[in-house]
Amino acid sequence: MASPSNEASALTDKINTFLSSGALGSLDPGARRKLSEAARKLNLATEAIGDTVHRIVHSPLQLPLALIGVETRLFEVLTEEKEATNAELASMTSVDPVLMMCIERLLRYYQSFGMIDQPADNLYRVNNITSAMVSHGGRAGVPFDLGTLVPAFNALPEFLRRTNYANVTDGANCPWYLGHQTDKQAFEWVKEHPDMMGHFMSWMVSQRDGLPMFLDVIDFEKEFAGQDANEVVFVDIGGALGHQCIALRKKHPNLTGRIILQDMEEVIQQATTRPLPGFEGIETQSHDFFMPQPVKGARAYYLRNILHDWPDHKCIQILENIKSAMTKDSRILIDEMVLPERGAPWRATQLDLAMSTCFAAMERSRADWDSLLDKAGLSILKVWKYTDEVDDCIIVAVPS
Repeated sequence: MASPSNEASALTDKINTFLSSGALGSLDPGARRKLSEAARKLNLATEAIGDTVHRIVHSPLQLPLALIGVETRLFEVLTEEKEATNAELASMTSVDPVLMMCIERLLRYYQSFGMIDQPADNLYRVNNITSAMVSHGGRAGVPFDLGTLVPAFNALPEFLRRTNYANVTDGANCPWYLGHQTDKQAFEWVKEHPDMMGHFMSWMVSQRDGLPMFLDVIDFEKEFAGQDANEVVFVDIGGALGHQCIALRKKHPNLTGRIILQDMEEVIQQATTRPLPGFEGIETQSHDFFMPQPVKGARAYYLRNILHDWPDHKCIQILENIKSAMTKDSRILIDEMVLPERGAPWRATQLDLAMSTCFAAMERSRADWDSLLDKAGLSILKVWKYTDEVDDCIIVAVPS
């Protein structure tokens, strides 16, 4: 019988062989996710105590370093060139070649954390993490989180000490205000910082890149198609630039009925003056979801990642405004996480605490959703789960 050390050595050899074989690139998304989660658990389980402490203590350094790699175009250049020396990278980025020591230290850090590869002395190569940093999500999420969320995160310990660790439920009194030293609500603050607003819009679009979407589990045309072309079949409430409307039209090009995008006036203006590909045929309407819903009797009123931004009493107001516009054939489609009672995924739990820190809001479990909808005079008709990574679901709600 092999000793644990021999088994570990054999496993190590097997992992290295698999990584060098190129087989990783041919894995289907489900198999890749399971392998990634198993590797993450193995990494944490085998980590020495000292390494764990150092990793957590210095984790705040990773986001600023990622931003430097994005802003200097270092990741972008390396992705384009595939591999380059430090001198070549310095000459092609915004890092002054005179400051060669600086770029060498940056590159040393990046390779040590797997953000780039180093196949030889003074030679660096792109990898999957480098590519992620230059993706739409990486270029938007890194500066947005560092400039907007991190100050609020840093205020969380002090805020909880002051409140004796009470659950954060007051949107006018949450760590956001302490961290930013502001009296502006988070959305108001972002609007006043155009660079952050731009990052925010891009980041919201790309957060679920590579994941399934609600249209993969619900046959919208079968469930919600209109009787004629004038019937409103889909109202995307707070739908930003209309990505979900476009996805619906693309998925069901022969869908009978009207599709309406609703958001605040400044967002609708951006959506119409700089429309995304495929936006043709989508109607727009300026609307504040805290006001009564102006579209009456639509087949589907759709809310994607809206309610997790607000505490319960605000969500009830949003839902009641929709309910008053519904007819017997109307449904509310709530596209949100439904957290499990056990084994919640890490992407979901960190977003839950981000919502609490910035908005006094939350990601919700099935019991939370049942309670919230009941308070709004609604009940759940059906729940379709469509991602395992973040427990995204479509909750179909109707008046009780």
